Amino acid sequence: MTRVTIAGASGYVGKHLLTELKNCNFKIRGLSRSKKDSTDENLSWVAADLFSYQSTKEALKDTDVAIYLVHSMMPSTRLFQGNFQDADLLISDNFARACKSAGVKQIIYLGGLLPEKNISKHLESRREVEDVFKATNIPVTVLRAGMIAGNGGSSFEILKNLVFNLPGMVLPKWTKSKTQAIYIDDLTKVLSASIDNSSFFNKTIDVVNGESITYKDLILKTSDYFGKKKVFISLPINSTSFSKLWVKIFGETDYELVSPLIDSLTCDLPSPKVDPLIESFIKYKTYDEMLKRISPNKLVQNKSKTKLEEKTVRSIQRLENPSNFSGKEISDRYIDWLPKHLKSLLVAKKENDQVSFYAYGIPKPLLVLKHIEDESSSIRDKFHIIGGLLSETSNTGWLEFRTIADGRYTLASINDFVPSLPWYIYKFTQAPIHAAVMKSFGNFLTKK
Repeated sequence: MTRVTIAGASGYVGKHLLTELKNCNFKIRGLSRSKKDSTDENLSWVAADLFSYQSTKEALKDTDVAIYLVHSMMPSTRLFQGNFQDADLLISDNFARACKSAGVKQIIYLGGLLPEKNISKHLESRREVEDVFKATNIPVTVLRAGMIAGNGGSSFEILKNLVFNLPGMVLPKWTKSKTQAIYIDDLTKVLSASIDNSSFFNKTIDVVNGESITYKDLILKTSDYFGKKKVFISLPINSTSFSKLWVKIFGETDYELVSPLIDSLTCDLPSPKVDPLIESFIKYKTYDEMLKRISPNKLVQNKSKTKLEEKTVRSIQRLENPSNFSGKEISDRYIDWLPKHLKSLLVAKKENDQVSFYAYGIPKPLLVLKHIEDESSSIRDKFHIIGGLLSETSNTGWLEFRTIADGRYTLASINDFVPSLPWYIYKFTQAPIHAAVMKSFGNFLTKK
């Protein structure tokens, strides 16, 4: 029996995929942030922190096919320094390395349709994740989709809420951009068919239905279907700033989610023909047909955000690495560079596998780092934060430097750090200082 592990199994697509796979002959493991119970003997749940390589590695043991449905656009710690593109890079790299360690035979990735030009940061991030998985040399199936239509889908529900909540709508120039929609059931059938199927190995497939449509068409058709007559005003402007505001308010969603999505709307997505490999799975050939499957009622959404009350910090910075240094070489340079950069303020003392940073005039260390060796230290060098005046804990948090996709990308990150300073003092002192220091270190690597 093929063993399938799904990252993002508790999300919108993941839940529908589990339903699709219910009667298939697969042993399925779903990954989620917290442990879940299952009444299905062929489905088990594992709690996994995808920001942790070790946690991801444990979760992917005994896996034949790994499916990646994750997009990291919402913060997972109380303070997050960085952007969703770098967070996506980090967790997809953990997943890719864990797949290699587990001897996975196929990776299936659900990404986004890519325009020929003027690619947004959101869609560029999807392409970067493709690069990460393709660099593993494991057979990869990349499925690219546009808006996923169906009850409960995030993008579709934003559109539906706009139609329900607004008496009239301004249609900026970007609403004339070409897009694609696919119905959730069609998408999950394609996902299911690609599992352990050599016909899909090392293929990149646009999961489309063949219909050419614009965002304006989606808005008008949705309004007509729900009987919401409106005043539409077309404007020859392409700015997304105002659009983000009114989509956040009237689309009833988070700004962190809607901002990158709106930026992507200015891109013309391709309108390719349906790939013969998936043609038999595409039942809904028009958006009008998809709408007939949608509930006529407005979805009552739970607006309460996940509260991140713990004083946890994650900070991710992308570094330029023109000399193609390994993770180990970068960390060595950082330890040597930091006291020189801060001149008379800081001194680093090395002893065996530990590095302690001291401020002049203070006898106790500010931070104590312990170097951790593992099988990937040359490309990912890691230090546990085990103490110091600035750390509240001695068993959480780590600093790491890593290269990704054969050196194409380089990241520095601090994960699950718990500061000892009062939260708002930390937030406006130590946190911005760290970000500035990492930016300076990146400039140093560029000069080197």
